[in-house]
Amino acid sequence: MSSHPSPGSASESTPAGRIVDAFEVGRARRAAEDAAEIRLLAHAAAGVSTPAGASIELRCRLEWDRRALIAELATSTRVSEWTVARLLSESADLCARFALAVDALEHGRISREHLTVIHDVGDPIDDEHARDQFVRIAIDRAEALTPRRLAPALTAIAERFIERPVERRHADAVATRDVRVIDLADGMATLAVTHEAVLIHGIHDRLTAQGHSILAARAANSDSAAGSYGGAGGIDAAASDSAAGSECAAGGDGAAGGASASITSDASPGAGAPGSTDTGADTRTMDQLRADIATDLLLTAGPDDCVAGTGLAAIRATVQVTVPVLTMTGVSDEPCLLAGYGPIDPGTARALTAAEPRWERVMTSPVTGNVLAVDRYRPGASLSRYLGARDEHCRFPGCRMPVRRCDLDHTIDHARGGPTSHRNLAHLCRRHHVLKHSTAWTVQQTTPGVLVWTSPAGRRHTDRPEPTVRFVPDPDLIDRRRILREPWLFPVDDPPSTGEPPF
Repeated sequence: MSSHPSPGSASESTPAGRIVDAFEVGRARRAAEDAAEIRLLAHAAAGVSTPAGASIELRCRLEWDRRALIAELATSTRVSEWTVARLLSESADLCARFALAVDALEHGRISREHLTVIHDVGDPIDDEHARDQFVRIAIDRAEALTPRRLAPALTAIAERFIERPVERRHADAVATRDVRVIDLADGMATLAVTHEAVLIHGIHDRLTAQGHSILAARAANSDSAAGSYGGAGGIDAAASDSAAGSECAAGGDGAAGGASASITSDASPGAGAPGSTDTGADTRTMDQLRADIATDLLLTAGPDDCVAGTGLAAIRATVQVTVPVLTMTGVSDEPCLLAGYGPIDPGTARALTAAEPRWERVMTSPVTGNVLAVDRYRPGASLSRYLGARDEHCRFPGCRMPVRRCDLDHTIDHARGGPTSHRNLAHLCRRHHVLKHSTAWTVQQTTPGVLVWTSPAGRRHTDRPEPTVRFVPDPDLIDRRRILREPWLFPVDDPPSTGEPPF
């Protein structure tokens, strides 16, 4: 960290110097605040930690106290419970094993990003004395390096202090393998796969080999279109390259460790893939080919349709999509809504609905957005369908667990006279369902679908159904509907309602 100039120095006489000085002061102040937050969360975690030799009853009570505290912190700061749980655990570990680094953060010697690198790299060091030596060295290096440059430097240093052999560490690392979905804008998402480095690189090599096979077929087709007879040869080359690519997953040098692969793919339907033209010419780049092939492999269990890269035919309607009727018929480009994500392009929605034999219609008010009717070609449990359309996900503030993985909970317990109706039912995931019954968290359904949660600290959090919040009046759309006079629409003005859904 650079030192502050003395009063009256030359740097204070220039605008740039004053900006740099103020920036450094702000960063130092933020570092001290980060250190204070870490100590606060570590103190909170200690208050709900389970002491050694605790009875089963005490362990259960402390566990529910911990979950209630996590929910309280998450709702008050509008972050996820998983983030709060991670911060509590990380803060407790930092104060217990990396106290020297937290002190350095408090005094502005390092930043929060430096502390994260020191913690991540030094975590495998079990011996307390060796870890303290490592932290002292790491702090000295952090004062001269950026976090990105600090990480590889500390990785080499940490090897001298780690007692566990690389085989054991690799086995522990493999146990953390996972698959994550990261939602992006414009109807896109990233699938991130974390696994052994040799497997991830093998997957990448195989996708590359199959991408080259498509490029070879593309070149052969171009030659054929120019009057040559190389099309068949191109197909044979593609098959050969694809077969060779299948061997790549077993390749690699066997180095220990893990790696991450991220696949970002478009969900647009049709034979045309990203980069293709109206004439059918395939102009995709290698990155686009890898993403398309990976999508087809995962959704169809075989690279039988690698030229498309969409895989939409493999998706069945366990997905809840709200499609305006005018969009379905192609008259309008009004956005469609994927439950739990947000707007998707109309073409993708039309492709999904065309492949789904069972239809479910959700009628919403064009003014208030309230769900007014839910019906289905094949009759079923109408109340459950209504609640699924209304809730979409767990109704605890901030939770996005989809309704298909949630319980239908009586807001007022059925055993205490709570009716089984839309006025007293809401979807809760298993975690928050148990939290409601096992901690001091309480909930009221003030009006049908509107849940007011009260935390143990007395804070109130209102959760409204997303369809009600999402749909807002669109004057142009309302005028178009009035002109068209579709018989399936409600009048522009909300009809008189008793508040009862039309089951």
